[in-house]
Amino acid sequence: MNSKIVAAFKYKVNPAFQKEFEYLYSHAKKYVQAIDGHEGHEVFTGEDGQHMLVVYFRDKESFLAWDEHPEHKKYKEKGKNEIFLNYDVSVGEIFERHIKHEE
Repeated sequence: MNSKIVAAFKYKVNPAFQKEFEYLYSHAKKYVQAIDGHEGHEVFTGEDGQHMLVVYFRDKESFLAWDEHPEHKKYKEKGKNEIFLNYDVSVGEIFERHIKHEE
């Protein structure tokens, strides 16, 4: 049985690169949504200006398809070297999840 994967990406954008970040994010979003096994993502903003991007994948294979995507790899390097003031990436297996939907 394959386990679902969650990737949590906490980051703060260098204000000098905000427009470029928005441009790259819009393209990356299109690429990840096209991957078979992408189950959605959400972005949260903290009071301190930090952001948290949480991405859900059906299994490890679909996460790796994203992680190894050529455009994503280029964007990651650009982010590490220029765009982000700081970042923290965690990827893990979901072993328990509880959901309540509004009725």
